[in-house]
Amino acid sequence: MGVGLIGLGTVGSVVAARLIGSWELLTTRAGATPVLRRVAVRDPGKPRDVDLRSVPLCDDPFAVVDDPSVSIVVEVMGGMDAAAAAVERALQAGKTVVTANKALIARAGPRLWTLAESRGAGLWFEAAAGAGLPIVAVLRDSLRADSVNSLDAVINTTTNVVLTRMRNTGERLDEALLDAQRRGFAEADPSSDLDGWDAAYKLVILAWLATGAPAAVDSVDRRGVRDIDRIDMAYTGQLGYSVKLLAHAEIRQQPGGLHLRVRPTAVPEGHPCFDADDSDNAVIITSDLAGTVVLRGVGGGGASTASAVLSDIVAAVRARARQPGPPHTQPRQLLSDEEVEVAGYLRLIVDDSADARALVLQALEDRGVPVIEAVDKPPLDGPFPQLIVLTGAAPRAVHDRALETLDTLSSVRQIAVSLDRVEPR
Repeated sequence: MGVGLIGLGTVGSVVAARLIGSWELLTTRAGATPVLRRVAVRDPGKPRDVDLRSVPLCDDPFAVVDDPSVSIVVEVMGGMDAAAAAVERALQAGKTVVTANKALIARAGPRLWTLAESRGAGLWFEAAAGAGLPIVAVLRDSLRADSVNSLDAVINTTTNVVLTRMRNTGERLDEALLDAQRRGFAEADPSSDLDGWDAAYKLVILAWLATGAPAAVDSVDRRGVRDIDRIDMAYTGQLGYSVKLLAHAEIRQQPGGLHLRVRPTAVPEGHPCFDADDSDNAVIITSDLAGTVVLRGVGGGGASTASAVLSDIVAAVRARARQPGPPHTQPRQLLSDEEVEVAGYLRLIVDDSADARALVLQALEDRGVPVIEAVDKPPLDGPFPQLIVLTGAAPRAVHDRALETLDTLSSVRQIAVSLDRVEPR
């Protein structure tokens, strides 16, 4: 079966090399030989690490899509508009598409999958959600008879590498980011990762597969990691937590409701995400029949992502005309901040007056936010002491109103940090 490749960057180069150099292995696994027929790149004259002497190169993705010898189009170019146009054209032509494009699937997945089904094509996107973690296959195939109740995931490798280094070395975020870029785990422009967009795309895809409910990316309660201070990495560690950019889906069956969030979160020791460090990712699924399912492994990088792309190519060859059907699409109401409960970690700069601590704790309790623990810390920058407060579960809106109250107290100089917190079991 002819394969056309759009994009020959870090991921595409590994995919091309495996298709060319390990065709016998892939033939054994797929039952037929996937043959690389054509590749589209931005600059066909640029030197390549992979030997493509027998494969035509061009600078037009549509030339790959329209090639009659190509029946599987692999899109690893990234971006939205050009990638979307190529993918739609391939599906319209009845060709199967394999893509690693998380933004495209998050924003247009249900529509593209419906198009694929109508044209007798296939749409495969394991690499768009968890790279080498086979989370799409688990949700789409292995748990197809389960009702999924929640998802928790560390699924952005860049932020995980950065936060792990901050915790281990005491470096600032900008220093840890430079190290991640040197190691190849962060792009030159890491905004999508640091601001939580990458994790939000993946969470939307996972929630769609788990529930059949398409959600807008903008509906994700999203906060990135740019404001994470190394002092909070140290303080949470002393209290038995590690800070992760945690993607969470809360799924209510009766009545149907959905809440999606991506936020820096203090995760307790013993939680499956607690020690998912550096380039490791972790996904925890809870369902009514299977209980708790944990997947963990390298979630980023060219080799891991290429593994998922190649797995999808093999699956597409094996499937032939038996493509996986789309999940049943059904609307779910988004849960409001009054319905979603969170626990928290607060670091406050307070007056050195005798009653400052008591006033803070009383204000939280009066506003309906339970106080689990309060720890005094010495001044950091300036004369005023710090107060660490772990709050118990309360609706998000209640927490937000309590923070507004704290901000009006004369004894509170600054709300330095507010993080979500997973309560220990």
